[in-house]
Amino acid sequence: MNNIKKVNLVQSTQLESPKKLHILKFIVISLIGAILFMAPIPTEEAFNIPLGFAINWLEHTLFSIGEENIATWILLGVVTISWIGSALSAIFKPTFKNKVLESVFSTTPLYFVSRTVSAFFVWVIYLGVGPAVIISPFTGGVMKGIASHLIAVFLILGFAIPILTDFGIMEFMGILISKVVRILFTLPGRSSVDLMASWFGSSLASIILTRGQYEKGYYTGREAAVICTNFAFVSLPFSFVVANAIGIESHFVPWYLIICATCILLALITPRIWPLRGLSDTYLPGVGQQLDEVVPENAGVFKHAVSLAAHRASERKFKDVFQNGIDMYINIFFDLIPLILAWGTIALAIFEFTLIFQVISMPMGWFLQLFGIDGAMQFAPATLIGFLDMYLPALLLYEAYDYLATQLILGALSIVQIIYMTETGISILKSKIPLNIGKLFALFIIRTLIGIPVLTFLVRIFM
Repeated sequence: MNNIKKVNLVQSTQLESPKKLHILKFIVISLIGAILFMAPIPTEEAFNIPLGFAINWLEHTLFSIGEENIATWILLGVVTISWIGSALSAIFKPTFKNKVLESVFSTTPLYFVSRTVSAFFVWVIYLGVGPAVIISPFTGGVMKGIASHLIAVFLILGFAIPILTDFGIMEFMGILISKVVRILFTLPGRSSVDLMASWFGSSLASIILTRGQYEKGYYTGREAAVICTNFAFVSLPFSFVVANAIGIESHFVPWYLIICATCILLALITPRIWPLRGLSDTYLPGVGQQLDEVVPENAGVFKHAVSLAAHRASERKFKDVFQNGIDMYINIFFDLIPLILAWGTIALAIFEFTLIFQVISMPMGWFLQLFGIDGAMQFAPATLIGFLDMYLPALLLYEAYDYLATQLILGALSIVQIIYMTETGISILKSKIPLNIGKLFALFIIRTLIGIPVLTFLVRIFM
């Protein structure tokens, strides 16, 4: 770990008694952040969170104005600007004063090709003129909808995430439950906030939160990888959407409890086996460790948690929240959205217009037959197609209305698998977290092979 900066490491012995103003700042702002991300509000169908309502409002009102909604114009703009900016950067090689702009537009040949493909796709999809493999409502049409949804999500999350993460709640939770979380999941206690952000918010929110914490020196590479591939499962509200799409919404409560139990079991197992176990347990080079969760011998756990949280809150200013939000917008809109659109469209085209998934899923069909799952060969593609997008299995399983147990098991599996490339997978690959596409696919398969027998047992026992 050469050239690692540790000057900002918060050591237990260095903390002074917190001022009441700083404690109040921690409590008030962190409470606001927790309410925004985690307060479950009952709806007619299930639950949602304040940020979820804000995202829904943005999608159904502001983004619905005009024949082509505002999200479409934003999508066209950011993808086109991303391609033009990276092309100009490759040709003229300018010197960027802003590091965020430099990271976005000074890109590699592979990402430049991805942005070129994305720019071509977005205009072909918008104009509705071109190969059916691209403009089909099941390929480009789906990805246009996903990208528009992500724009609404990011517009809301940009300024909300720093409120949750940067004013002490991560430090407070980290100290309180550090021993339990470390023993169970080999993680620091602060990772519990990532889990709650995902549970009540969205998996992508958890990924963004985690990659930001890793890049700031609060997680090691292994810890960030464990969190992203175990804790970033889709939210409770979206799980209901999946259940509704499959046609099993009347069984939602026990079904979702089974999903939670299976995810906890997988979070106990996967950090202790390959490939997560073999990842380097070191902090990001050039950043280093920024927090020590060890409680001094002469301090109580709660008191120390409050002191550490107040210290963190004292260092943060509201202008930092604004700047972090702007940086996130630039990074997400001009870097991540084009990649999601390009590779998501290609992945869906492979599924819709080839027999590849039908062929490669045959071994999974045999595996399902071992556990007596009805329609095993017919619905085997649902076990693998989730690697592209987690909503695709629901579209396949809707046809399994004669096989309720199959719908319950494989529908739950699509959520338990966690890793899907159109959103979370690409977000992880674009971050500095030490996971490549090979390791992500291996983790997806591991979660699938363990999840199927566990879910089959639990469904048959409790449902």
